[in-house]
Amino acid sequence: MIEYRKLTHEDYDDIADICKDIWDGTDYLPEVFHKWVDDKGLFLGAVDTDTNKVVGTDKYSLLYDGTGWLEGLRIHKDYRGLGIGKKIAIRTFKKALEDLRSGKTNKIAFATHISSVESINLMKKFGFRLRQEYKFIYKDYSDADNSLSIEDFDVESWKPSYEEFANLSYLKRRDGILPFVFYFQKPTFELYEELLKENSFVSINGYKGLFKLRGEPHFIVFDENLEGINDFMNYYLLALGGKFPAPPMTSVMPKDKELIRALNAAGFGMMDLSTCDYLYYTYEE
Repeated sequence: MIEYRKLTHEDYDDIADICKDIWDGTDYLPEVFHKWVDDKGLFLGAVDTDTNKVVGTDKYSLLYDGTGWLEGLRIHKDYRGLGIGKKIAIRTFKKALEDLRSGKTNKIAFATHISSVESINLMKKFGFRLRQEYKFIYKDYSDADNSLSIEDFDVESWKPSYEEFANLSYLKRRDGILPFVFYFQKPTFELYEELLKENSFVSINGYKGLFKLRGEPHFIVFDENLEGINDFMNYYLLALGGKFPAPPMTSVMPKDKELIRALNAAGFGMMDLSTCDYLYYTYEE
């Protein structure tokens, strides 16, 4: 029998067991687990009462900009195909819907990879609509340019003002939304302070952007051109090689077709030239 309850810090080992087979062992959930337990919102677990083992999770979070955010849907590999994912997702969505209708949040949203077909179809049935889509691009550590060394890069911490951050053309092109580490949110002052505290703002060879580790290394280059993206990628391939199983990744807008062709020609990995695999959905009433 499966029961549903809030997760506690004592559930960590079960969650680590669920995640060890997800994304080739690079799932970020164990990394953020204890923070999620303490967060506002709802961190829900599906428990097999026969073994008292957590076999599924789902998370409802409150973002700085008033978004009710759905994330963290995971099912243990031995329990997939039993409808547990649907049942736990319905429970977290109901909580998010309560907060939306009470005015605690202004919308409900989630981001996912295109391969999460069942999750996407379920959310569409709930009434979610696709708002933005991007292409992930990456290179493997084996693609690092061995003619370069860390000393070849001019890397500096960058501390923009909040006004400078909030008015970046990068954000204006995305309807005022920052897509970063599988969160999509407006550039609030609270988000700005968090990024400063984490030293996420960085300049590499004069190109400004963001970098953050969340299971996988993610970066953004605000100067959206081949040279800037290439410098960020080459630097992090060298800096992180051998330290993290997942390679660095970023995303680009599908309408930037010339940039996508240039990145493809430069050896960047992507699904293909046209498919968008990084999707952002919202629910509003």
